[in-house]
Amino acid sequence: TPSHRAAPVSVMRRALANVTLAVLLIAPLSSVIASPAAAQIDGQIELIAQTRWIGPEPAVFDLRIRSTAEDQRLEIRIHAPVTTPAALQQAFANPPTKNVLSQFSITNLNEFTIGAGSIVSITVPDDEIGDVIRRAHGALPVVIDLTEDGEIVDTLITALLVADPTVRRQSIDLAFIADLQFPLAHLDDESISIDPNKIASTIEDFLAEVPHSTTVTFTPETLDAMAHPQIGDEETINRIMAAFESHAIFAAPWVDLDEEAWRAANENSLVLDYYALGQRQLESHLGRQATTIARLDPNTDARTLSLLRTAGVTGAVTSNERLSLNDVTQAASQPLHVLDDNGVAMPVVAPAEWLHQRLESDDLVLSTTQLMAEFALESTVIDEPRVYVLDLDVVNRAGLDALLGEMALDATYGFTTISELLSRSPARAANGTIIQGALLAEPSVAIIGASDLRLTEAVVDSYATMVAPAHAPVTPLRDLLLAAASSELDAEGRARYTSRVFDTIIAGITGFEVLDSSRITLASRSANVPISIRNAQPLPITVHFRVSSDKLQFPDGEQRQLVLEPGITELIIPVETAASGDARITVTLTSPDGRLDLTNGTVDIRSTAVSGLGLVITMIAFVILAMWWARTILRVRYQRSAATVAESEDMSKSEEKA
Repeated sequence: TPSHRAAPVSVMRRALANVTLAVLLIAPLSSVIASPAAAQIDGQIELIAQTRWIGPEPAVFDLRIRSTAEDQRLEIRIHAPVTTPAALQQAFANPPTKNVLSQFSITNLNEFTIGAGSIVSITVPDDEIGDVIRRAHGALPVVIDLTEDGEIVDTLITALLVADPTVRRQSIDLAFIADLQFPLAHLDDESISIDPNKIASTIEDFLAEVPHSTTVTFTPETLDAMAHPQIGDEETINRIMAAFESHAIFAAPWVDLDEEAWRAANENSLVLDYYALGQRQLESHLGRQATTIARLDPNTDARTLSLLRTAGVTGAVTSNERLSLNDVTQAASQPLHVLDDNGVAMPVVAPAEWLHQRLESDDLVLSTTQLMAEFALESTVIDEPRVYVLDLDVVNRAGLDALLGEMALDATYGFTTISELLSRSPARAANGTIIQGALLAEPSVAIIGASDLRLTEAVVDSYATMVAPAHAPVTPLRDLLLAAASSELDAEGRARYTSRVFDTIIAGITGFEVLDSSRITLASRSANVPISIRNAQPLPITVHFRVSSDKLQFPDGEQRQLVLEPGITELIIPVETAASGDARITVTLTSPDGRLDLTNGTVDIRSTAVSGLGLVITMIAFVILAMWWARTILRVRYQRSAATVAESEDMSKSEEKA
């Protein structure tokens, strides 16, 4: 498509306009990047420009001769063509000596000097060998020796390309990745360390220089910090949104995680939560979704792949060290399938580290010329388009610019994205079966403090039930806990974060007190008991309130949830006494979920009231006593009456005898 083949503006400015595939003559000397080493070495040949593809015009080589000697010669040999990239690489590494199509010498270099400098322009004698080299399809190695007194001083090896019109060339594209992660912004002292304008400018400057749509690694934690009302503003977020507009973002957790280490610590849910949160924050701040592609850590193994798949990852970028040698070769052209521990395949690609190394050359013109010759042969021997992934954080930018300038002159070369690359057909063996490889994982470092992190998280959850609205004082604590899982931190650093959260919560649950009161006397069976509670916190706190007593009953229940405003809260607790005498009410305050103890206290009670049962017993006692008294009185009276009658009878008998 047109967008797929469009060259970036910075590259097009360097490209020659209206150049066809017939002859690609790179002549502008003003764009030459001189080699720092070449400027100091006497007796060296440096390639400035050359004809790439042989067309109707003679081939030309522009060279810079770094030598002060007078007796100099150039010996030029053009060898029979090679048709494979491997054979051409071998020729570049070791000057060929066989299969010479043509050989000629330049004895008086001054006659070929351009201007007053040391640039020598050599035209291949087309009348003599033009027909020979035009019939030799492929890459013709060209060996140029600088000699002095018959001794070879320096050798330069390049190639001329002759197109075979019967062979269809496949496209060779570049895809780019970059890392735009920033250090943790949420610090262990609950502060945020970030310069929003600097962050936005760094992203803008970096992405303005990339040659095409790039898939970047970016942690949403940076966005959360920038969105803090005291730190950033909407303008900086909008700048980042605009900078990312034409670029893709790797699937990433809220902070950079060592997924394998957390998986080994049985914290799969933590990894899933962080990936889900990362996606939500990208959608919230940038209004966009990340790709479903992840960059794998060196210790990622088959089990981690399963976990990442659960987190929504469908493809990945790994490094060559994680793949076997055969797998690396296959992954250079098409996605390689690696298996998770469930036997499910995931497509992965790897950066072309060999291409990174080639672009580190001191002689960039020669290096890119050789690369383009190899690419030209490669495009004729592959069956499907090929893609090379370049890491913009590693690749030499000067070398990349030189390569892109060459690629812009040929429609065979273009750009693609990591997502598009991973959607291509997987690498296959000679018999057509899909090649399934395995990741070579480094040993994982155990996570220390995972249980402490979970414990602290439970404490924060309890504290969140106490404060209203919960997000105001709790959000900074949750951010600290989230940041504590970052792979930037070691065990000691993680402990500082969790300790800070603990200390903050401890400070937030102190200052509660059940105030002492004088002994309360109850004169009746039912009464209201006043209880005073002090909240020394500067904000309302929701608590679980509980009273208990061995001798008192609470008609309204023993437990309730209430909000304590700052200061002193007076509570009236209805009670019923079961007996007179002393009693004690125990008051307990906890968090609403009961996990955090806030305070406890007691209230002493003295009751002078008589209970209903006691009253009945007393009345019965009085009745019994009254009956006893009545019976006693009656018996006494009867005995007295009987005694009086007996005395009267005795007196009567005495009188009769008398």
